[in-house]
Amino acid sequence: MNKVSPSKEILVRAAIILFAVTAPVVAQVLFPSDKATMVNPDVQLKLTFKETPTIGKLGKIRIYDAADDRLADTLDLSIPPGPTKPVDPAIRAKNYLSFRYPYNRTSRPTNSNTKAGTPSAGATPTSSTDYQLTIIGGFTDGFHFYPITVNGNTATIHPHHDLLEYGKSYYVVIDPEVLNVPNNAFTGIPAKKWGFTTKPKSKAPRHNATQLTVSADGAGDFNTVQGALDFVPDHSKKRVTISVRDGLYEEIVYARSKDNVTLVGESQDKTIVRYANNEVFNPHPANIRTNPEKGTFPSRRAAVAIDNCDDIHVINMTLQTTAPGQSEGLLITGDRNILSHVTVIGFGDALQANGRIYMVDSTINGSGDTILGRGALFCERCTIKSRLAAVA
Repeated sequence: MNKVSPSKEILVRAAIILFAVTAPVVAQVLFPSDKATMVNPDVQLKLTFKETPTIGKLGKIRIYDAADDRLADTLDLSIPPGPTKPVDPAIRAKNYLSFRYPYNRTSRPTNSNTKAGTPSAGATPTSSTDYQLTIIGGFTDGFHFYPITVNGNTATIHPHHDLLEYGKSYYVVIDPEVLNVPNNAFTGIPAKKWGFTTKPKSKAPRHNATQLTVSADGAGDFNTVQGALDFVPDHSKKRVTISVRDGLYEEIVYARSKDNVTLVGESQDKTIVRYANNEVFNPHPANIRTNPEKGTFPSRRAAVAIDNCDDIHVINMTLQTTAPGQSEGLLITGDRNILSHVTVIGFGDALQANGRIYMVDSTINGSGDTILGRGALFCERCTIKSRLAAVA
């Protein structure tokens, strides 16, 4: 047996230590995992590390169609997510989409109708005053949004809505500047090192399905609440039940003209839909008073907005905004709507209730006005909490 000289042993150990320090660590856990199959198209991409990551201010996230290397989506972190102070109405319009698609009930526009690969859902940024934009629920004026959110040691990437398709293989490329992890433990993800395949179209819910399941871990029909609501036809004559499993759903939810929908969580305290949204981050559209096609009260500032919808039942979940100011956990407009075993958490106008609403065995927790109403809200066995008002 050959002996290793002390000097060589020291060099070998030093090399091992140096490699351990400098070797790139993509993430401890990728979701979906590399080469995963049967992924829902509304998936949110997640990277989990041993330590808490922070979000960078530079770099891009790109999603490519693996079949032909076509760029399917781009998230550019050099573009600010949204305003942090009130926007002058005179310049507000330029910070949203540079063009609009007409809304109608037979063809609802989505980000897939815009130019593929643009970083702001079709609105190409022209200066540092532009913000991230995405179309949600057919609201083509667009929403400001965070391309990445961090919860604990997990960074969640939020692609633009409705860009990924059934029956496709994709790969993700991430620049090193996108995330900062202690000890330089993230050096980016190069091409074709993280890929996944979405479900075939034959495994999607039937177009006339009346039972849908949402699960953040991908075990249901959809990963997001918005994905399920988008699937429901406008003004459905049949009741559609969307079952939402326990989990944290970090997303803006905007549903317009969806009738006869039951949205039921697995448990009131553990099925949580939340977002850091408020009137500053997503102000009212500049044309709120002049375009009735945008809905009855087309407000962008709520975490969850149910706009111009009748016979909606929301049961057994928590709806929350985490951004102080004028910001609702839930804004609901319509007739004969029911809230049961629901916790609504917000700030000024935590619940905005328009139309006729029956609320039972529920909690509203806010500050300022706590409830803003333009209609008849009947509360039975409900708890209303009003905290000290927070400053935006």
